[in-house]
Amino acid sequence: MKNVMIAAIFALFAFTLLDNAEAIHNGWFAPDEVVGQKNPFLSDKGALAEGKKVYKKNCMKCHGPSGKGDGASAGSLQIELPDFSDKGITMEETDGAWFWKVRVGQFEMPPFQLALKDDQIWKAIIYVRSLAK
Repeated sequence: MKNVMIAAIFALFAFTLLDNAEAIHNGWFAPDEVVGQKNPFLSDKGALAEGKKVYKKNCMKCHGPSGKGDGASAGSLQIELPDFSDKGITMEETDGAWFWKVRVGQFEMPPFQLALKDDQIWKAIIYVRSLAK
């Protein structure tokens, strides 16, 4: 009985690892119900400057000063960070998807839903998009 229990625990652990590996390999996708959300601060003239402040304080240590994924903490992460200066990468997600990802986090990306207000997240998205060349 003990061996069966150990085998079951090992199988569950292995399945969890495979499931996480599959999620990483297949990408990180926001749920359909949030993808269409629009950024309410697109016409706000001060949003870019405010978003830059949020980015510098909360995002730059991993994503780097120009968004290339080369921040001071990036080397210690086990995931490859996106290059926000690459327009193809930055524009492939909707604002709603970005908002959801920042709020809930995944793997080594921490959830910011308790650390940042919604308006700060939306404004940081505006700044991140401005990094794309």
